[in-house]
Amino acid sequence: MKVALGGTFEPLHEGHKKLIDVAIKLGGKDITIGITSDRMARARIRSVLPFSIRAENVRRYVIRKYGFEPEIVKITNPYGKTLEVDFEYLVVSPETYEMALKINQKREELGKRKITIVKVDWIMAEDGKPISSTRIKRGRLTDTAESFRFRCFPAGRARQAC
Repeated sequence: MKVALGGTFEPLHEGHKKLIDVAIKLGGKDITIGITSDRMARARIRSVLPFSIRAENVRRYVIRKYGFEPEIVKITNPYGKTLEVDFEYLVVSPETYEMALKINQKREELGKRKITIVKVDWIMAEDGKPISSTRIKRGRLTDTAESFRFRCFPAGRARQAC
């Protein structure tokens, strides 16, 4: 089954990994991971690693955990490859669910069948709020290399628990 998911994936965190894991459970090796282009990512987030590094981080995660090289494509528009390819599943987070609905609406307008949307719940940090790249980049979350557990740090109080 063809499965798609997409995002900026920077920094690659446990929430992203959960999306990838669900996609692989659904489609095995038949997954397409779309990663936003630098231009598209920087329109939303000021500072972001280059596409090549973000793609390599995702590729290494999949190879290390599942032992195969995933198909990774560059996303240059909000629809990615979803209007061109007939995917069975589109794996999304609560944050990207509305875009998935727009994708299916556009597919219907084009006379294509809808893609089954699989919404994956957020992974919560120790403070009960979703883990997100924005929170990590703002220094409000950090992960420990050994456990990948997340802790909350109030803005301006580095290394002091909430």
